[in-house]
Amino acid sequence: MAPWLPSYTAADMLDGGVTPGSTLILHYVTALNMRRKMHTASALFSGRHPIQNAIVPGGVTTLWHATTPANASTGTYDKFGPFNATESKTKFVSLLNEVRGFINTQYIPDVVTVANQFSQFWHAGTGCTNLLSYGDFPTDNAGALFLKRGISTGALSLAAFSQANVREYVDYSWYNYGALDAKDLHPFDGKTIPNMTTATSSGKYSWLKAPRLGTTTYEVGPLARMINTYLSTSQQNTGETDLVSASRLATYVMASAGALATYNCKQLVDTALSLCTSSLGESGADLVGNLFSPLGRHAARALEAKYLADAMADWVDQLNTTSSCYTYAKIPKQISTGYGLAEAPRGALGHWIKIEGKKVAKYQCVVPSTWNFSPKIGTAISQHGAVEQSLIGTVIGAAPGNTVAERSTQIVNILRVVHPFDCCIACAVHVVNPEGKEVMKFAVGPDGKPTNIEIAK
Repeated sequence: MAPWLPSYTAADMLDGGVTPGSTLILHYVTALNMRRKMHTASALFSGRHPIQNAIVPGGVTTLWHATTPANASTGTYDKFGPFNATESKTKFVSLLNEVRGFINTQYIPDVVTVANQFSQFWHAGTGCTNLLSYGDFPTDNAGALFLKRGISTGALSLAAFSQANVREYVDYSWYNYGALDAKDLHPFDGKTIPNMTTATSSGKYSWLKAPRLGTTTYEVGPLARMINTYLSTSQQNTGETDLVSASRLATYVMASAGALATYNCKQLVDTALSLCTSSLGESGADLVGNLFSPLGRHAARALEAKYLADAMADWVDQLNTTSSCYTYAKIPKQISTGYGLAEAPRGALGHWIKIEGKKVAKYQCVVPSTWNFSPKIGTAISQHGAVEQSLIGTVIGAAPGNTVAERSTQIVNILRVVHPFDCCIACAVHVVNPEGKEVMKFAVGPDGKPTNIEIAK
């Protein structure tokens, strides 16, 4: 039944009725439960989750207290609060360690299994090979970040990032900059004016703007974070010394590459890659450059999950129960601008704000899926968005692909290239006014062109 049908199959897909296909399916279902457990763990500190409402500008809404509110409940940790600091930490660590065990013994081994089964995808969907990460998780008052900020290229060299270089283009987007339509705007000067047209002469084909650094396309997400951290000269260590033996890295598939009770990002990535082979017979360090691929993006997401989960086991011990939970800041009287940079799960997330008369005069977001799924800004391949570049020139099946089976395989291979980018583009297909009422309805055909426009009354 829908949404599982209609579906597509390819001849090389793993059979869900036999190993390893059946194992992967069972582990996928387990992963849904692990996701819920991490939401529960997060809710211990931030309240309602995953869309929490306890974090506000300046801090959090509730002081994490060492003794109150008291709660003498016992039993399983996966239950509601409120709890005091000691109980919250104990429950958090218990849930976290369940998830860490899953990452070690199921998630990463499954990624290695898939990588070795479909090693041709080390060499497909390369993309733009330019990576951008804003970095996240401060580890000291000097601004050091656990996941590093910066930009890098396929040459694997890390450089500094400046938000002043961010630009948004709408050359091929259904938006209107007016006389500046063919120009670029910094988010501080950004405009979001819908301009849907059926005229093919306009060349416009996307509800996404095209963010760039200058005119250069960048990919964001787990791959960008892990590669940029991998290239950093100030990587931070984490480890597994607090985990029980059954959940430790040294006791499962990566043990053959050497135990990593304490490790940094580079050691983790190199160890994982040493277990993978490619269709060209490469292994180990040779595969670092092949991380620009569907398998590389899957691997980065899995290894980042481990890197962060192990680090959180240390961070929870550093929580302070006596300091203030909120720092007040006055709203400026003068015209002011500011920006905030963070890493959402899908990648670099930036907010730019302008304040006039103590009110928000302009607020622009540049979100991860806009970076990755943006349209082109010119005719050259290098001027396409990150996902578009990963698809251009990628062999998705044997020509001519006229049979049902051939077309199905081609569709599956397209999905194999696109899915690791983890798109979230619902925000690109809704147009509403400030009162929440519909402005216009659009019907877009299979070719991506609008076939009907209905103006809401």
